[in-house]
Amino acid sequence: MRRRPSLRGLITHPRGKLSPRAEPYSPSELAELRSQFSPQQLSALLAGEKAIDRFDFEVKSERRRGDPFGLNYLDDLSTIDPIIDFPPTSAGFGKDSIARQNVPSIHDPELKYLEDDEEGDVFRKLSHRTGMPLKELKKLRTRLMISHSVTNQTRMGKIRKIYALAIAGNGNGLLGVGEGKSAESEDAIRQATYMAMRNMEPIPRYEGRTIYGDVEVKQGAVEMKLFTRPPGFGVRCSSHIFEMCRCLGIQDLSARVTRSRNPMNVIKTFMKALRSQKLPEVIARGRGKKFVDVRKVYYGGSV
Repeated sequence: MRRRPSLRGLITHPRGKLSPRAEPYSPSELAELRSQFSPQQLSALLAGEKAIDRFDFEVKSERRRGDPFGLNYLDDLSTIDPIIDFPPTSAGFGKDSIARQNVPSIHDPELKYLEDDEEGDVFRKLSHRTGMPLKELKKLRTRLMISHSVTNQTRMGKIRKIYALAIAGNGNGLLGVGEGKSAESEDAIRQATYMAMRNMEPIPRYEGRTIYGDVEVKQGAVEMKLFTRPPGFGVRCSSHIFEMCRCLGIQDLSARVTRSRNPMNVIKTFMKALRSQKLPEVIARGRGKKFVDVRKVYYGGSV
């Protein structure tokens, strides 16, 4: 008994290719189709051809391989869709005929738009705490010094967070160090920067360029020695101390760090060394003597 050919075999066979027709089938063509297909298959084919639009078969073409600008769908770009596309204006499709949709406006008298965002609100709080105007706060020099992940082991498992340490200064005697920790790196950096602005404090500088005398400080395993230098010497130290000197406004300084050189401890030790400077006025008061800067007296304080 001869087996009836399958639908897939007829479609793929070169002599049996099927394509939808615009006009209905003639009786002879229907008889030929009945000889090739079962009644169920023929009814399914006729229903499918009736449901599918003829235009979908006419625009069907093989996609060009290797074309990066080819569309991944079939569309006739020469016609304008009344729903998706925008009709052309009198100027055509030039510069002034960009498709724009009208944004619906909201007329609500109780609805008010705030000028400042969340960052502006934070700067206002910092201005209230530090007493500095908003313009000066936004001009501060900030620098991210350390950023790494930390893990806390709890009974619920390991909790991973991002630790950040930042510094802030105005380049004229103010310097602050801040720390932040959060699950997201951006939040940790933002928190550390705001804390550095909040923790800013005045640091004494000799002639506005260096420190008052040599300082030797030990904190934890870090041993640090700071040396005052003449004008034009520059800042010769590690990168972390160099960035802090830039934010503080020190131009002449040399530092030596022995033993541990952990970046976080080096930054905190340098901040401690700047606070522990021995000012000439304090030394004179401890010795019971009066201190007068002759240059300020004879030159009218212009030195």
